[in-house]
Amino acid sequence: MADDEHAWEPGWEGHELAQRRRLAKLTLAEKLDWLEEAQRLVKRLAEARVKQGNPEPGREG
Repeated sequence: MADDEHAWEPGWEGHELAQRRRLAKLTLAEKLDWLEEAQRLVKRLAEARVKQGNPEPGREG
């Protein structure tokens, strides 16, 4: 069974606080890695959106 640190909180209540606590425990290098991965994900999602003919978020193509 997963320990509490790796458990997914049920529902959305408390999720933001738990996420902030998890991120606060990361080292600077780990935070930079996390941010770089998030940036790659955003870029891939934006490229996919453009390929689908919907270049602006929130607008239906």
